[in-house]
Amino acid sequence: MFSQPCRLTSPSARQRYKPASQRGVIVLFTMIAVVLLLIGSVALVRSFDTAQTLAGNMAFKRDLMNQAERGIARALASVSPAGALEFDSVRQADSTADNYSATTLPSNSHGIPSILIDEAAWQASGMTGTDIVDGSAGIQIRYVIDRMCSAGGMSTAANCAISSLNIDKNGTNWVRRAGGGMLPVYRISVRVTGPRNTQTYVQSTVSK
Repeated sequence: MFSQPCRLTSPSARQRYKPASQRGVIVLFTMIAVVLLLIGSVALVRSFDTAQTLAGNMAFKRDLMNQAERGIARALASVSPAGALEFDSVRQADSTADNYSATTLPSNSHGIPSILIDEAAWQASGMTGTDIVDGSAGIQIRYVIDRMCSAGGMSTAANCAISSLNIDKNGTNWVRRAGGGMLPVYRISVRVTGPRNTQTYVQSTVSK
């Protein structure tokens, strides 16, 4: 009976085959990946909140544009038959109770009357026409009408912006019908203030 001789290894050989010890490299890379994922998540949430805010503001803006039609309608009613500013003789002078100016109001670079932008200027103007207030929707509508003239009194081509209507023409494009008139231009400016202090300005012109 033969026995297999036992093989002895030296201490250096045992150390050579000893598994390598963990040094924490994988944990470090894992922590870095987690931090990057957290940063990406925070950026995604912030981007989503910003998109929601912008979408909400755009919705408010569209609604205010629609609400501005109420101000335009009230202004037009005042210069229409049976309105407070129906007659030209009345429109030759200011009517602060109807938010009306017989002369062109000072405006900013976008053509918006300053009294609609600055509350102090509005108070100083003496305009007392009632605003349209919708408490349930949190909306305030303010309008002003100004005649595009440099001076009060009768409107003429020399001191006013004049609109020549097709109904005043007869026969050709340049001959006015007998008795036809050149009508002054009136500017209607509306400011609508809504939720979150959102504001919209709408303008329209009419000849009367």
